[in-house]
Amino acid sequence: MDIDISWGGYYASISDDNGEITLFRLLDFNRDDYHIAIYQEKFQSIPSLNEVEDLSPFIRHVPLDSRSLLNNKKTLLIGNRHLSKSDLAGYLIYLESFEVPSEDLELLIQSIQEYSQEPPLQLRLTLVEEELQISRIE
Repeated sequence: MDIDISWGGYYASISDDNGEITLFRLLDFNRDDYHIAIYQEKFQSIPSLNEVEDLSPFIRHVPLDSRSLLNNKKTLLIGNRHLSKSDLAGYLIYLESFEVPSEDLELLIQSIQEYSQEPPLQLRLTLVEEELQISRIE
């Protein structure tokens, strides 16, 4: 599966069953898991970035196994907006529950905010013996 990974990116996920489009925002991504905010709005067509950027997340943080991205091949990056500390509040609460030291949290948040200012990474995700393989598409 090829995907554009963009910290702060808004993604449309198209259902195989009924074509309904749901929305999530990428907060963080690594080989093991990815972290998203989920929106409750449903769409019949892929919305524009202007249509979604003022929506508020229904769930501010959900951690997911990165391999689960392979289950839905119809995930499309709509666009990106820089992540603020407020955008990452749910993720921070999650990390604090694992007793991540505050100085490490600050460094992580700073890194994520910097990543959200970068252009998307074009990646190819494959599963080899149940392990996610990630390669960059040049």
